[in-house]
Amino acid sequence: MRQIKPIEYGSAEYLETLELRNRVMRIPLGLDIHKEDFSCEKESAVIGAFDGGQLLGVGVMSHKEVFKVEYLCVDFALQGSGIGGELLERMEAMAAEQGGKTMYLDARVTAQPFYARRGYKTTSEVFIMECAPVPHVAMEKPL
Repeated sequence: MRQIKPIEYGSAEYLETLELRNRVMRIPLGLDIHKEDFSCEKESAVIGAFDGGQLLGVGVMSHKEVFKVEYLCVDFALQGSGIGGELLERMEAMAAEQGGKTMYLDARVTAQPFYARRGYKTTSEVFIMECAPVPHVAMEKPL
């Protein structure tokens, strides 16, 4: 049975999220996530979708000045199964519970339709992120 639960920064489950993010979001670009600094995630909300002990997907939301989805990643074999939507809804609910009025994110252009179907509006021209050098757009959604 699938469940979504918080993941503690630095835990074994957290390290699994790095491996999943590397496999899905960095290796296909010829990059290695292990060269990046994730210390800022100590202050972020990290949640995972699990089936038994298997990590299916991960969401990371920062909440300093604004609430922002930093990562939303689902295992390749499970994309399109609703896991990403569940993780996104959970992060939106968490932000709203903490008084958030808007959720922000930078989406890969290839994921833009996924977010648009969930009420996100594009708020920028296409740009390239240094850590993921593919086309992105800024998006936001009122909560």
